[in-house]
Amino acid sequence: LCPKLWSELEKFGTVCSYPKYTGINILIDHLNRPKSEVITEVKSLESINKLRPYIWQIGNYSLEELIIKEATEKKLTIATAESCTGGLVASQITNVSGSSHCFIGSIVSYSNDIKMDELNVSSISVEKHGVVSSEVATEMAKGLRNKFGVDIALSTSGIAGPGGGSEDKPVGTVAIGISSSLGNHSKIYKHWQDDRLELKNRFTARSLMRLLKEIRKI
Repeated sequence: LCPKLWSELEKFGTVCSYPKYTGINILIDHLNRPKSEVITEVKSLESINKLRPYIWQIGNYSLEELIIKEATEKKLTIATAESCTGGLVASQITNVSGSSHCFIGSIVSYSNDIKMDELNVSSISVEKHGVVSSEVATEMAKGLRNKFGVDIALSTSGIAGPGGGSEDKPVGTVAIGISSSLGNHSKIYKHWQDDRLELKNRFTARSLMRLLKEIRKI
């Protein structure tokens, strides 16, 4: 797509790549001009313009820092309802100083009873679709948003393994729900392969990315 990207970036310093859960970080080290100048010029590169739909940041913020920064600037409040991630999404967000400006709280709804009693998830949805489903993830997010009165609620429900998977919903499947003024929706991701802790980290990273995208839509 952009065969000249590397050579275009090397005009500013030493270039290397670093794969992460959120994609591939491309780093420029040993800058030959001020950082602010480099950021401005990089944004105008031909290759960057071609890749823009796939770039979530040009700068040095972590994903969590960017979420807090952009949510705070828009005066948005956030909460999470987590099952498979066990509070990791909330933990990542609250690792950032200033997160209290926008992050309200979380419910770790690990059991079905908590999902139904605290988040108003329908027992019919659980029985018909299973807890790892778009329907349940959407209801979790919607229920949390109504309960906490936040601008954006995010939910996670998945299978981190090593047991609990099926042919239809294998280990490595996660449903991520969002509820905001733009509506209620969810998406299922499948076929991630890793051990339990790494899958929880992958689920968390994907959830944070979904949250950032929702913030930017509002």
